[in-house]
Amino acid sequence: MYYVMRILNFLDSYRIAILSALFGALVLFAVVNWLYDPYRKQNKKLRVCTKGMRSYPSKAALYMARLPEDYRRQWRAFVNCGTDKPALVFEFIPRRKRLLAPRLLIALSVLMSLYVAVFAAVGFNFVYVVLQIVFWLALALIFCIDRVVARRYTRRAKRTFGQLVAQLSAVVPKKPSTLAEDTVTALNKLNKSEVDDKAVGQASEILRRKGLNEERTVEEQRRINLALNGLLQAYAANAQHKPV
Repeated sequence: MYYVMRILNFLDSYRIAILSALFGALVLFAVVNWLYDPYRKQNKKLRVCTKGMRSYPSKAALYMARLPEDYRRQWRAFVNCGTDKPALVFEFIPRRKRLLAPRLLIALSVLMSLYVAVFAAVGFNFVYVVLQIVFWLALALIFCIDRVVARRYTRRAKRTFGQLVAQLSAVVPKKPSTLAEDTVTALNKLNKSEVDDKAVGQASEILRRKGLNEERTVEEQRRINLALNGLLQAYAANAQHKPV
């Protein structure tokens, strides 16, 4: 009991220095955790890969091999599944934002709790009670802010991942079936609005970009012809109703 009282008296005698250091360490704990981004290294690799594919589309496989293991597995699955749509295979993998310096937090919490004993055994200094409330409220606020920061880091990582998948989709060669499907979708979209000379020009550009000479099945060609005929019929109907 003697040694306990000596410790409590020491805490009371040097309360200004100890409490100042305690709250300073609490601020340090908060800053360290707020600045910790679990996606930092991953985002850097994804940006390098995206930039590399943008500059050298033919080397996509080389850059994808440098991604973190989780995304390398998705790349291998994409290569083996035979699809030409990366978005069907690639999926964002969230990472948990772990707590840094937990021992520091435990030490600060224990030290702050000791001032309850100082209040009860040494002197009824209500400043200790107020500081207890301030400490625990500040700690709760730190964790709330940390959750907000974690969500922000996750949103940024998702944007970086989305840019990677979008760039991969742009460099992966399209299969004839996908080109035919995209062509039909684009032509039908033009047919939903007023079909004029501009729309016909856009249709011609779509057919050129999608590859007029690509090999297609009979069914794919039939669907493209139907979409194109519908567009031309709408154009003819609009032309008849225009004033001469």
